[in-house]
Amino acid sequence: MEITHLQGKLPSEAKTAMRIQALLPHILWLAGTIGYYVLVYFFNWWIWIFWVSGALLIVSFIVYVIIAPSIYMKVYSYQLTETHIEVQKGLFIWNHTKVPIVKVQHVETSTGPILRKYGLASINVVTAAGFLEFPALQSEDANNLRETIAKMAEVKDEYE
Repeated sequence: MEITHLQGKLPSEAKTAMRIQALLPHILWLAGTIGYYVLVYFFNWWIWIFWVSGALLIVSFIVYVIIAPSIYMKVYSYQLTETHIEVQKGLFIWNHTKVPIVKVQHVETSTGPILRKYGLASINVVTAAGFLEFPALQSEDANNLRETIAKMAEVKDEYE
């Protein structure tokens, strides 16, 4: 099945940021696997658990650090119209979500140290039924999009 892309795409820096974010849990997993090997060495625990953990770590690393960000970048797109916000995303299962602007309750941006390093920010659009996430947009574009959605939905800024 061919997917039709919407207008907005993620910037190229988002792939690097996604890879770094996926790498962090793998580093912890590697530390745990090495720690278990120390227990195997000193206390003669079962070695097969070490090998299974190592194999799963390698497979997970290949899928979530190397392959997934590239696929996510190709699949993810978004579009803002006068009446709806549309987001297409997915890795193994592709989702196409369309939310009416009138259902938006509030809009927020967030950024962490990894996203900030690459000049990126995330936007969460919250509705009564859930939320839409724009995971890694350029900070200026994220702020502009947040303000546009807020004005269209007539969401008041909490500091006004």
